[in-house]
This record gives sequence, C-alpha cells and structure tokens, in this order.
Amino acid sequence: MPTFTIYAVLRAAAQVDDDTVDTVAAGLRPGDEELRVWREPDRAALRASTECDAEDLGSALEQARALGEELRERCPGDVLEAAALSDDDSLVWRAWL
Repeated sequence: MPTFTIYAVLRAAAQVDDDTVDTVAAGLRPGDEELRVWREPDRAALRASTECDAEDLGSALEQARALGEELRERCPGDVLEAAALSDDDSLVWRAWL
C-alpha cells in the first residue's frame, strides 16, 4: 500500500502559544512517531503533518481531513486546508469561509 504525507491547517479561535502546541501534540495521535505539530508566525494558525498508508490519493486526502477534525477537537477553530502528497502528485481540500 502506498505511503502519503498528509497535513492539515487550522485557524485557531484564539492565539496559539507554545503550551497550546505542546498540549495538542501530546494528545493528537499518541504513538505516531511521524506526527509534527507547529504554529505559524501569526500565532493563530496551527499545522499538523504525518505519514499514512492509503489505497490512493483520494483516500489519503480523507485521512488528512480527519487529521484536521482531530486538530479542531483539541483546539477550537476552523480547519482551513487539508492535503495529501505523494512523490508524484498532491490533492488539496480548502474550506470556503
């Protein structure tokens, strides 16, 4: 089964500080050694990325959207973007806000 990189971007309802990033990272997908969580310089955007196995790019995108929802459960805000990337292609979902 192919491996994809997936990521999600959340615009938090409040500023995100280092403690928020640490708390979200600790509770998001425990045991996922590939998971990375970080904030953007404007301090309101929170990003997460990891690797996943999926049948195809579309299935990987669904996992990316699920990652975004998991972020939202841990940090109030709106999921702005989710994406799946392979070595050859990418697929992106963006919210219409």
